[in-house]
Amino acid sequence: MTYRDERVEQAKNKIWAEMMQILYLLALLSFVLKIMLFHQSLSDCVLEYLILIFTPVYQFVRARQLGVVLSSIPHPRTKRLVVSLVSGILVLGLCLTLTDAAERPGESIIALVVYAVVFLLVYVGMYRLEKRRKEKLEQKYDEEE
Repeated sequence: MTYRDERVEQAKNKIWAEMMQILYLLALLSFVLKIMLFHQSLSDCVLEYLILIFTPVYQFVRARQLGVVLSSIPHPRTKRLVVSLVSGILVLGLCLTLTDAAERPGESIIALVVYAVVFLLVYVGMYRLEKRRKEKLEQKYDEEE
């Protein structure tokens, strides 16, 4: 039986995690470049789109399986929420302006409003879910001690 040093295992896991972050950012960059510069349709970016959607979903599911809360989601009334929302609206607005949606300003405004509403619902919903889950896990671990 071979024994592995825990420091080596932690370093290996850190390297894999960093590599995953780099690949995720490359998929995001590829998606944005294909849509904005090359004016390709969403069907031409299926792989990037799937990576961008399923990576956070996998991370969420796997964290639940392991019984950990990966990040402490800040309170919904913070500067971070406003900055994230405004940044997303600006990027979506820029994308809509650079594409043919600029010819239909009504649809662009509706898309921005829908984005803002969905963003806020998901953010607040995730905040509540993770807060309750964190409290349950803390209570569970406190009872074990």
